[in-house]
Amino acid sequence: MKSNAFISSSTRTRVMVNCGLLIAISIVLKILFEVYIPLGGFPSLRLNITALPIMLSGILFGPLAGFAVGFISDILCFIIKPGGPFFIGFTLASGLTGLIPGLLFMMLRKKEVKYLEWFNLVFIVLATIILAVSGTFGFDNGTIYYAGEPISTIVFVLFIALMIAFAVFPIIVVKKSNLDSEFRSDHILFIVSVSQLVTSILLNTWFLSILYGQAVAVLLPARIITNIFLIPLYTIMLVGLLKVLPSFIKQR
Repeated sequence: MKSNAFISSSTRTRVMVNCGLLIAISIVLKILFEVYIPLGGFPSLRLNITALPIMLSGILFGPLAGFAVGFISDILCFIIKPGGPFFIGFTLASGLTGLIPGLLFMMLRKKEVKYLEWFNLVFIVLATIILAVSGTFGFDNGTIYYAGEPISTIVFVLFIALMIAFAVFPIIVVKKSNLDSEFRSDHILFIVSVSQLVTSILLNTWFLSILYGQAVAVLLPARIITNIFLIPLYTIMLVGLLKVLPSFIKQR
């Protein structure tokens, strides 16, 4: 009994130490690598990789640990480097950034779940419809406009290519994935996509609308476009980290 209690206590301590480290990394990433892009005169678009350690905490240590890391790191980040008025909704969304990956990973772990690869295709179809209806992109006399400003044709073509790759990549990956791997690339892509859809695209867009009085229709297109870039980036980085970190943590 003493041995079991000791192991349990040791495990809890190790999890707490590692979660504290991930909180610290999240804060450092926010301070050093965060950029705000104003939309309509407000800091509506936040670009950073702060979500990476938060997602990692949920996947490696469970949904409750992930929520705690996201929640605490957001509060500490606001204290150290406030980027606007404090709003509890963003803090809850940060907690969900760790909770959702943790829950999804528990559900998908070592399981063969069919049709996950089609999620991103549906995502892109809906994103295309929203961008088309909102008039985000416009064409006039051979010039392409984004939000009323002219953009390079090359940039637009690259964006279209990225959207196609975003939709098709999981369909290709699932056929080549190592079915015995604990951290399958297609699973991680699905986890990141769902997490970003719920937290960044839906909740944070809604919270920004409440906080700054901007219409959701004004904020949503830019956040969709940003996540089409961020989701693959997060996935690639997470897959790489998950190949190294679990064994490193066990050795500590």
